[in-house]
Amino acid sequence: MSTDLFSKQANLYSRYRPQYPDALYKFLLSHCAKKELAWDCATGNGQAALDLARFFTKVIATDLSERQIKSAVRAENVEYRVLKAEESLGVKDHSIDLITVAQALHWFDLDKFYAEVKRVLRPTGIFATWAYAFHLPIQPNIDSSLTDFYFNILGPFWKKNNKLIFDNYKELSFPFREIATPEIYLEVNWSLEDLIGYFRTWSSTQLFIDQSQIDPTLELYEKVLPYWGAASEKKILKWRLIFKVGELV
Repeated sequence: MSTDLFSKQANLYSRYRPQYPDALYKFLLSHCAKKELAWDCATGNGQAALDLARFFTKVIATDLSERQIKSAVRAENVEYRVLKAEESLGVKDHSIDLITVAQALHWFDLDKFYAEVKRVLRPTGIFATWAYAFHLPIQPNIDSSLTDFYFNILGPFWKKNNKLIFDNYKELSFPFREIATPEIYLEVNWSLEDLIGYFRTWSSTQLFIDQSQIDPTLELYEKVLPYWGAASEKKILKWRLIFKVGELV
């Protein structure tokens, strides 16, 4: 079943989660026969939904977190709903052209969710899911502190669900006819404050804070700052998107 681990950091999520690249949407659109209706499931603050709204007549964006939905940016052709991924979307069978799940599929009850995907997806439509784990190297002195943070400090606080992403979706159940995907990278130009803010959006960071009443990103900031330069200095960070795209079998 979907798990709400992100409501309390909804404002951080809205501010610090990186935007997805246009190359991703260009690829998805090239495989959509129609562009009438899209469903962005587990929309969070609506990042992907708003991008899809540029291309589709209507977008339905759902999330189990009411706080995330309330913090999402509005658009005329985006309909936000508080809804678990496994619940019925309440639309006609085979009526949706594109279904997307960004950075969230690993939290779902996949059997139930996939049943709904197969019900609502058009025969000419596609289902796409993507995620990103750890960014590519920045520089050695910074990378060593970040690696220690990821795997040692936060190690006990990662849920087993995250392993699907860490393994690049290799063990992900995907009962669709797969479409070959290109390499696509997510890129941001961030200050150290931006990077630390992003780490605070992680469920593992929030679990650490809940259990210890200590924010581990504060110590990380002090470790990284001498190698970063000025805290306001911006650096390019990249992630390789992990994504799968498929159509009905």
